[in-house]
Amino acid sequence: MTRELRIALVGAGPAGQAHAFGYRNVQMAHDLKDVRIVLDTVVDPNLELAESVAARYGFEHCVASVDELLAGSAVDAVSVALPNHLGAPTLTKLINAGKHVLAEKPLGRNATEAQLLVDLAAKAGVVAGVGFSYRRIPALAAAAKAVADGAIGVPYLANARFYADYALDPETPLNWRFLKETAGAGTLMDMGTHALDALEFLVGPISEVTSATLHTSIPTRPDPANEGARGVVDTDDSALMALRFSGGAVGTMVASRVAAGIPVDLSVEVFGSEGHIRFSYADLSYYTLYQTGANTPPTDGPRRIIPGPDAPHFANVMPMCFRGNPTGYGEAFIAEVQDFVRAIVTGTRMDTDFEAATRTMLAAQAAIDANRTERPVVLAH
Repeated sequence: MTRELRIALVGAGPAGQAHAFGYRNVQMAHDLKDVRIVLDTVVDPNLELAESVAARYGFEHCVASVDELLAGSAVDAVSVALPNHLGAPTLTKLINAGKHVLAEKPLGRNATEAQLLVDLAAKAGVVAGVGFSYRRIPALAAAAKAVADGAIGVPYLANARFYADYALDPETPLNWRFLKETAGAGTLMDMGTHALDALEFLVGPISEVTSATLHTSIPTRPDPANEGARGVVDTDDSALMALRFSGGAVGTMVASRVAAGIPVDLSVEVFGSEGHIRFSYADLSYYTLYQTGANTPPTDGPRRIIPGPDAPHFANVMPMCFRGNPTGYGEAFIAEVQDFVRAIVTGTRMDTDFEAATRTMLAAQAAIDANRTERPVVLAH
């Protein structure tokens, strides 16, 4: 029996367009073949942009605000891809209207905003998820499964890095990402939350931030609202964290938006009692696995593991489903949206629901507190 879901998209920028791409491909998953996705409305105050995105992806309508959407369209579910300070109030409106919601990370600007959204969604009984698309790259998902299955024994050490250079130019204009009031934090919220989620995906909950450094390398930037003047940047360009995990492992998270020569790269590695696993977004079609005792010198060493149809998400996102065909960034958004739709039609929770996203926000908040006090912070899960 076919079930119809009418979808709205709030925020027509690059992240919102990635969500739109995901909805266009939901039915690639065999278990969702009977779900009819109707792309109903794009919401953005820039109506010219909204109309362009609607035309490209096949949405039926465009409106300038969420209030207009709720007054005039009977949508079932809404993707929200907005700047951090706009996320919580927009999600609150949608949840109060009974809509299922899929939000971009981070979930608000701080852990308090995130927890309020958790409580609101639970009371409303709606599906409330956060994308965290990177964990849906088949190779990273397969690496996480290998760790869970004991391929490297007991995890001892885990490190994640997320580097980009989009803010390297000191003449990049001041925008919402550079201001605490609108972003909550800088690189920590923008990229660090992805790295923290990857660590928890592979190793389990973070229990303590033993130390943190949030550093601003470029303290002022041109202020678009005041020609010829420079505004103060009060968010971090680089974030460094030392971590403990509830399972006993220790680790680090390093993120930077001023990493010269690296447009984007998330990498994660886990060392255990019987080997290690490594993944890098720069080579996202495989992960490497080393297992003690699997080989003997001089030919021992890490092996490249290339996922195939048996890997998580692979068969649901690949148009030609054969091992060795490389998956990419877009496929991760297909898988993210499929998981959201699947949760709606089955009445289950996403693995990255608001509660899971709040754990990441608690770790980010702990980093802010540890940086300020120069003392360890134990997470209150």
